[in-house]
Parts: sequence; structure tokens; C-alpha cells
Amino acid sequence: MHELSIAISLVDLACEEKQRRDLPGVRAVRLRLGARSGVVKDALTFSFDLAAAGTCIEGAALRIEETPGQELELFALEVED
Repeated sequence: MHELSIAISLVDLACEEKQRRDLPGVRAVRLRLGARSGVVKDALTFSFDLAAAGTCIEGAALRIEETPGQELELFALEVED
């Protein structure tokens, strides 16, 4: 299941950005996911929750914007106030 390795990479990137910007917390990770990317949305969502457990973004939601293309792009972090 390559979705788990993708999820781990997303969590790593989000944690790095949180620490780099000294953000108080991350509420959600926003991702664009293309229908032709070869990534299964449900598997990625499940894997994301596993990968985020015990990290600085534990409890953050993965919000996926589906597109018709091949995108797999982390485009935003929703931060806590």
C-alpha cells in the first residue's frame, strides 16, 4: 500500500512546516488529489490517521480536494488560532 508512505511524507512535511513557522497547532492538512494520480482516497485518509498518531499534528484532519488530473499536492495547512 503506497498510500501509507505518501501519508507519512505528508505528515513529515506538515510537522516540518509547523515547527519552521512556529505554528500553535494544525487543524487540517489540505491536499489536491487527481483521479489519475493512482492514489486511492480512502486508503490515503486511513493511512494519514495512522501516520499522524503520536506526531505534532495528531488529530489533524486530511481534507482532500479531488481533481480530474494527476495532482498529488499538499497546498495548505489549516492552523489553530
